[in-house]
Amino acid sequence: MPWVSKEQITHAKSIPILDYILAHEPDNVRRVGGEYRLKDHSITMSHGKWHWQSQGIGGASATALNYLISVRGYSFADAVLHLTGTAPAYEITPKARPPTERKAFALPPRNQNNSRVVEYLQKRGIDKMLIRRCIADGSLYESHRYSNCVFVGRDTTGKARFAALRSTSGDFKRDAIGSDKRFGFILPPKNNASNIVAAFESPIDLLSHACLFPDFDGWRLSLGGTSVAALTHFLEHHSEVNHCVICTDNDAAGNRAAARIAELPDITTSREIPLQCKDWNEFLLQQKELNHLEDVRKDILFLEEPFKYPESFRIKDGESVKMTYSYDGETEVLKCRFIDETHLYLGNNAYHISELAERLQRSRSTVEPIPGQKPMLDIVAAKYGEPLKDVTVPMTEAAIRKQVGGAYTTELIQNETKTYTYGILLRGKEGMAVCGVGSDKISLTSLHPYNAQSVKRDLSTEPPTQAEPAKRESLRDKLERGKEKSAQQSASPPKNRNAQELE
Repeated sequence: MPWVSKEQITHAKSIPILDYILAHEPDNVRRVGGEYRLKDHSITMSHGKWHWQSQGIGGASATALNYLISVRGYSFADAVLHLTGTAPAYEITPKARPPTERKAFALPPRNQNNSRVVEYLQKRGIDKMLIRRCIADGSLYESHRYSNCVFVGRDTTGKARFAALRSTSGDFKRDAIGSDKRFGFILPPKNNASNIVAAFESPIDLLSHACLFPDFDGWRLSLGGTSVAALTHFLEHHSEVNHCVICTDNDAAGNRAAARIAELPDITTSREIPLQCKDWNEFLLQQKELNHLEDVRKDILFLEEPFKYPESFRIKDGESVKMTYSYDGETEVLKCRFIDETHLYLGNNAYHISELAERLQRSRSTVEPIPGQKPMLDIVAAKYGEPLKDVTVPMTEAAIRKQVGGAYTTELIQNETKTYTYGILLRGKEGMAVCGVGSDKISLTSLHPYNAQSVKRDLSTEPPTQAEPAKRESLRDKLERGKEKSAQQSASPPKNRNAQELE
């Protein structure tokens, strides 16, 4: 049996099975999805592991040494010698092919618009103005084929070198083929001379942080995971940056990445994590849910001409306009309700804002805002035991507290499958009220008329159940209980002092 040294054994054990197969048996392997399979054996290899299905062996020790011994029948010493280049004449002639050229990077084709990306990111709590800013500077767009979010990373010349893809309708997320991890998605500060950079695992966490802390005037960089390649490359080209705020996720992987970043030379670091949340987007959504009294009612736009901006004027949801009819000069005050950014209720009729402008233009009728309007809420409310009814109140917390009798608790009103939230129930000391829910966060806003009818039909106004107070003991019961206690004490023999002390 040939002799092998410890150094040869160590070297042989370090050679991955996949590297050996691709170099010595390239015609015997094929790629299927994210794994490699041998043609002459039921063996699969992926992510540093291998599995021989027919023999039920494999695991994490995916080295060429294991492969030669277990599959090809080599002795231990012969396998080591073969792998270290000192094998005898029976050594397999290498059939290594030149390494496959890395596919060139190319951005996915763009869609005609970015509507799904905007809608998806708004559902994730991202501010629409920030989304539009990223679209305008070319760092974000919607892909053509699957309507994915495409977050673009560029080099110092402005050339795209990286793209992170994120599905708008599922859990799919990956980097575009050929992406260079050194060039991450970046949100620059107002002051390009800033000496601070904040590092995140994903673009959505980065944008969430920008919504939470708009006054932070530093660079924001997405690492595209937990690799520090993007950060080290950024620091090489931004010598003025000397401090990194580590904003990786609040989990084991994020903490390991934070430890690696803290070891980088020539910079100081600090760690920021979202309290009681895994990442910054989760924290953003939590904060938006807590701020349910914030006025997030949307503006209703009125256009001078169909499909042309800027608008003639805008009002708040729930406010009214004065309509003047051209055929007889009569005027009418009509209340307006926000449906979405391009649709509204005018009185009892729903319109697209361009359709309304077209009708007004054709009929020569006019609408104008009513000056001095105060924001009002349309909700349903009732004292306990009374039926719910439509109520219009000023949009202030004092008005809501007056309806329910002071401080209140809140709970969401959802459909049976809890996939749709259409109201928020406020319960106070004297009564209850139901308000609406904004488009991207829980908010105190007007309740949609259709939802108001459902609430009045489905909700009971019974007061919340409270624990029954303890029954008050009468004087006679107290006397009887005293007599029983005295009788028990007189029946038991007295204990001496020493016995009492021992107890």
